[in-house]
Amino acid sequence: MYLLDTNVISELRKPKPHGAVVAWVQSIEDKDLFLSAVTIGEIQAGIEITREQDTAKAQHIEQWLDLVASSYNVLPMTADIFRTWAKLMHRTSDTLYEDAMIAATAKQHHLTVVTRNIADFKGFEVKLLNPFDGAEGVQNSVSVNLTRF
Repeated sequence: MYLLDTNVISELRKPKPHGAVVAWVQSIEDKDLFLSAVTIGEIQAGIEITREQDTAKAQHIEQWLDLVASSYNVLPMTADIFRTWAKLMHRTSDTLYEDAMIAATAKQHHLTVVTRNIADFKGFEVKLLNPFDGAEGVQNSVSVNLTRF
């Protein structure tokens, strides 16, 4: 089972998303794909920045985020996950707060983190998969049609 990092779910919103990412996501059963509430928060933070410049665009992205939040299994940040996060953050760069929260969620739920930013998660001792690499991820997946967006 897989926990999608923010960069993966954001890739799917692009007009021309990376083909390998689309193929990988489509090859996985819905029940095996999860998001962290942290990802929802990161995207909402970006929407608020966008809203200052372009309210229509922000509203459009927010509608997409509503669809994402209702279509995926979103895992909340619990007390146990925050404790794991604190352990991961001990003597770690403050720039990795969100990544550490996503990693802690993956650790607590025994999920593989799916991300383009493998280096950001290396020290967190979680399983990692980069769907941007192409066929490698697809070969390890169940072939199932997925229609989310």
